[in-house]
Amino acid sequence: MHFKFNKIMQTMIVLIVSLIIVYYNAYTNNFPSDLSKEDINALKAGNSIIKKYKQKTQEGEIARVVGAILIQKPVEEVWKCILDWEHMSNYVDGLDYYKLITKINSTTSVIEGQIHVTFLKFRYTLIVQNQKSNYFQKWRLLSDDDIKLYKVTNTINPHSSGIKNIEGYQYCISMDDNTTLLYYAPVVEVSVPVPGFVENSLTKKSIKDYLYGIKNYLENGK
Repeated sequence: MHFKFNKIMQTMIVLIVSLIIVYYNAYTNNFPSDLSKEDINALKAGNSIIKKYKQKTQEGEIARVVGAILIQKPVEEVWKCILDWEHMSNYVDGLDYYKLITKINSTTSVIEGQIHVTFLKFRYTLIVQNQKSNYFQKWRLLSDDDIKLYKVTNTINPHSSGIKNIEGYQYCISMDDNTTLLYYAPVVEVSVPVPGFVENSLTKKSIKDYLYGIKNYLENGK
């Protein structure tokens, strides 16, 4: 009898420990593998993380700065928010406006926007593509070929002279029913001479402004 009781107790302890381990790891195991333990802890604490990666492109290798943040909302809500370009200036610092120029099809749009850095303002037009199947969005500066192809010549303003290039992407990962990991990776190149450390600092600030703007708007309504 005593032996059976010990076996039952041992089995219960193993089950309890197993449940604790599963509960503790369920959230962590969903994170992308490139995040460190420190990154995960920072995200869980409500902070953003910013990393620099080397990425190969058709033009060669570039250093891309990528930001991420956890948002306590379902992935569908976060996705809907990042599609709502025309309201972003209400909660993203440094953004003057976005407006829809034309919707080419169900996944592709032409968007005009303007950002400001101190006293400088930069206006630009983007072609944006959305892939809801994996909650992925990418954008790039509208080219002359795009203007001819999509016949939007008379509906856009010329780009600001200080803009050299804009492109990037963002995507959402559902962590659970009410938590979404948002990645944001913009590239903005200006033709105005700017020291490298200043440009790097501005890039990180713009990423933080965007990520915290989305997070605060969705979680707190502001």
